[in-house]
Amino acid sequence: MAELVDARDSKSRGGNTVSVRVRLPAPYTKKAVYFMNADCIFCKIIDKKAQATIIAENDDCMVIKDIAPKAPIHYLIIPKKHLINLNELSAKDAQLARSMLLLAQKVSAQLGTIPFKFVINNGKEAGQIVFHMHAHFLSGRNDHLSV
Repeated sequence: MAELVDARDSKSRGGNTVSVRVRLPAPYTKKAVYFMNADCIFCKIIDKKAQATIIAENDDCMVIKDIAPKAPIHYLIIPKKHLINLNELSAKDAQLARSMLLLAQKVSAQLGTIPFKFVINNGKEAGQIVFHMHAHFLSGRNDHLSV
């Protein structure tokens, strides 16, 4: 909606006040801007420069289908901020961690509030293959749900 306001343009109008119509800005929404690593496949997917099947997304994270599933339902929950692993997560990244958990909850609800496993492989020795922190959302078979 436009609102009538007064504006002063002293160069072209000799300091006269003129009425103009201006459009009020839309409500400001804070959108995070994160560092990307040009060589990282997950950063390329987040930046839409590589293809993936996107399941869900919010300002901080993205959920995609795993290309080599280990369960009938196997998704990856990827923060949009490039962190190598969980050890790089700082107190400043609390919202990022929260977003990952809430996306897992949202995906579970979309699938009918199913039981699932949420796994983060932290480091090569723990099975991490892509060095951009991410969580595995696994569901659909009981043998994947027991620890």
